[in-house]
Amino acid sequence: MTPLETAIGIIAYLVGCSVQGAIGFGANLLAVPILALVNPAFVPGPVLLINPILNAILTWRERGHVDGEALGWSLTGRLPGIVIGVVALNLVSEDHLGVLFGVLLLGAVALKVCGLHPRRNRGTLFAAGTTSGFMGTTVGVGGPPVAMVLSDLPGPAFRATLSPYFLIGTSLSVAALAIGGQFGLDDLVIAAWLMPGVIAGAFLSGPLRPRLDNGRTATAVYVLSTVAAVALLVRSLS
Repeated sequence: MTPLETAIGIIAYLVGCSVQGAIGFGANLLAVPILALVNPAFVPGPVLLINPILNAILTWRERGHVDGEALGWSLTGRLPGIVIGVVALNLVSEDHLGVLFGVLLLGAVALKVCGLHPRRNRGTLFAAGTTSGFMGTTVGVGGPPVAMVLSDLPGPAFRATLSPYFLIGTSLSVAALAIGGQFGLDDLVIAAWLMPGVIAGAFLSGPLRPRLDNGRTATAVYVLSTVAAVALLVRSLS
């Protein structure tokens, strides 16, 4: 890991964490493709180690606004999604899954443009959590399904619910990989070097929140989901 690669990683996470702190998700969506191109050593270990730390900071900052029912049902749905994702990786190529999810995300955004939106209830929350766990396990982009179902929540509640969702979900992934011996000392060192970008991004996102809370959270969610869909399609078809 050269100093230039480390600097690029810090800047990428500063931008990504600023976005996630302001909206509620998006750090990995923006940072991981850049980091994977700069140096494959950035992913997946260091990225997974950083996620719980970032979301612990955001969970503490947004405490008091969490929608407990939405959090509970989406997390319940995530568990079978993780299991299905592990099985799918052994049966279907990651590229094929990326194309499938990219098309589905674009379809969901198109429904929103047409004025349709999934109603937030136990069934849709569970289904979104399952899809999120499946996508997060197979293609590394798990935020959009849950974010789209929760997009009608006010900004503070949206961020407060997604942050512990990601905190618990990524912690489970880290624990599973640690048990499997997938982490090494190099991963810890690289994650430590990226931490200034994480902390600075979380700090800089504070002043951005009121702008999005003024009725712009849902728009930001669908813009980022479109970016995620296009990124999945480009990565899977290239």
